[in-house]
Parts: sequence; C-alpha cells; structure tokens
Amino acid sequence: MTSVTADAVPMLGDYDGNRQNNFTALRILFAWCVLFGHSFPITGYGKLNPLSEFFEKSTWLGEVAVSGFFAISGYLVAASFVRRGMIDYCISRILRIYPALIVCVLLTIVLLGSSLTTMEQSAYFAHPRTWNYLWNATALFPMSFDLPGVFQTLPRSGVNGSLWTLPVELSCYILLMVAGATGLLRWRTLANLAGLALLLFSINYFTDVPLVGRVPRWAEPCVYFLLGVGVYLNRDSIPLSLPLAIVAVCLAYAALGEPWFPYVFPPAFIYLIFFIAYRSVYLDIDRWLGDPSYGIYIYAWPIQQTLVLLFPDEGPYFNTAIATVVVATLAMLSWHFLEKPALGLKRRWLHAVSEG
Repeated sequence: MTSVTADAVPMLGDYDGNRQNNFTALRILFAWCVLFGHSFPITGYGKLNPLSEFFEKSTWLGEVAVSGFFAISGYLVAASFVRRGMIDYCISRILRIYPALIVCVLLTIVLLGSSLTTMEQSAYFAHPRTWNYLWNATALFPMSFDLPGVFQTLPRSGVNGSLWTLPVELSCYILLMVAGATGLLRWRTLANLAGLALLLFSINYFTDVPLVGRVPRWAEPCVYFLLGVGVYLNRDSIPLSLPLAIVAVCLAYAALGEPWFPYVFPPAFIYLIFFIAYRSVYLDIDRWLGDPSYGIYIYAWPIQQTLVLLFPDEGPYFNTAIATVVVATLAMLSWHFLEKPALGLKRRWLHAVSEG
C-alpha cells in the first residue's frame, strides 16, 4: 500500500489493501435502506414513501441502495481476482453467497412457509411451487417469489422479493471471471476500452449481452457493477478529495428528475461511496459487529411480510422498527454462526485444490 502524505491529495489507489475502510458500514446502511424502502409497498403505503418526492421519480431508496451494493461488489471482487487469482476468486464467491442463501431458502420453505401457508401441510409440501422455490438456492436462474398459500392476501404476495438481485450478482461474477481468465484485467487501457464498449453496447442492446441480458431489469445493477470494476482498474487516477466529494453531491442532487440522470448520477454516487469508504471517520464495524449486511438483505423481506400478516393495521414505520430488530438479530446469528465459519473454509479448500 502506498503511503498517503498530509499535503498531497490521496488517490484511491493509495488505499490498496487498506482494511481500515467503511465498506462494511456502507453495506449495512444500504441493506437497511432496502428494508426501509420496502416497508412502504409491503404495507400497502407505497405512494406515501417520504423520499419519493426527493428522488423526483428518477429512482427510489431501495434502487439507490442496491446500486451501491453492486458498485462496491464490482470494485472488491475485481481486486480479489487481480490479487489472488481465479481459484481463490471462485472459492471466495461460492463461500460468500451460497451458505447463507441455502439456509435462508430452506428456512423459508420449511419453517416460514409451512407455518404460514393457508393450505394443508401435505398439500403445501406436495405443491410444485414449493419445490420450485428450492431452485432459488442455486442463484443461477431468475428467482421464484411465491410459495403456495403464503402471503397471498397481502399487498405484495412475494415471499422474498429481495432475492432477485442474487442471480444478477452471480452472473456479473461469472462474466468478470471470464474477462479475468483472458488476461484482460492486467491491461488497464485495453480493459477500459472493452468496458466502455460494453457500456455503450448495453445502452441499446442490453438483451444481447451474454448471461446478464436475459432479464431487462438487470441492466442497472450490471452497469453499477461494471462501473465498480472500472473504478478499481483506474484507482491510481482517481483523487479522493473533499471538494470533489462536494461537487459529486451537487451533481447527484441536480440530476434528480432530469433526463440526464442516468449519465450523471451513477458516477457521482459511486465517487461518494469511495470517498466515504476511505476518507471518512473509520468505524471499524467488522471488529464490533462483523458483517451482517448480507443477512439483513436476504432476511428482511420475509420478516417484513410476516409482520404485515400479524399486524395488518400497522404502517411502514412500525414495520421498519420491529423488522430492524428481528432482522438484525437473524443477520448477526447468520454471520457469526454460518457465514464467517463458511468463509473460514477457504484456506482449507485452497489447500485441497493445490494438493489435488
């Protein structure tokens, strides 16, 4: 890691390998923002979201949060591939996504679904949609959102609407792996040209992009992931200064409601993410909490739906408050007893691969 002097404006590349960053805090914040944003449509108060006027129909809170997730992910996984190679990259991605996802899907089917379904237990477990939901644990296909007889009378019937982003993320990982396998990530100029070409192509022909183009809705998170990769590749040329951060805030705000929003807001927002990650006060969340962001994200929707079923007359703020407590508890348990131990298997798996 290059040292940063007090007089010089630090470049993003100066923080290479620096673990004293606020990415975990940002991911937790983004995960909670998705929870809060979803509380309005889930409770049937979608049009009363207090932030809808602020965003002037250009976007909404949950979309901004998911975009932030993908920008951070693109940056960090590109760094992972470049520094550690393909085998480490693949093992790390598998251990990060699948253990928690598989457990979440199984708990949703066996515990939540069977307890809340309006069908007989035998009919519920015999229903093809129940078994089809198991495919969500692979994250290889667009997600199934319904379980038979579960949440069917609520404003939103989906059992876990947040899972739609996981196949997008996995597809981005695979495309990055292919790009890395060709050696493209080693040549910044060539990688930049390829990324720019892909970005321009995607504007009009996203559905023709391999793997990710199968679902038009995936376009926005894919763009943020690509921009995150681009930030990593160009990290040595990106200054992290307070004046630029202020300009980014102004540009992001000015873009709201404007036709040029898709071209200005993403880079401004992404710049703010990395400025906050490295130049704001270090919170050391990993030491005190670990990283419950993934658990918050995947457990929030079903818990919020359950609360609507139990307290149908309560609004979004009640839903947010109670769900935050319950989901944070589940996410902490998931991190400390499942996700963190699973990530600890990486060294053993790498050793087994090298021995094999």
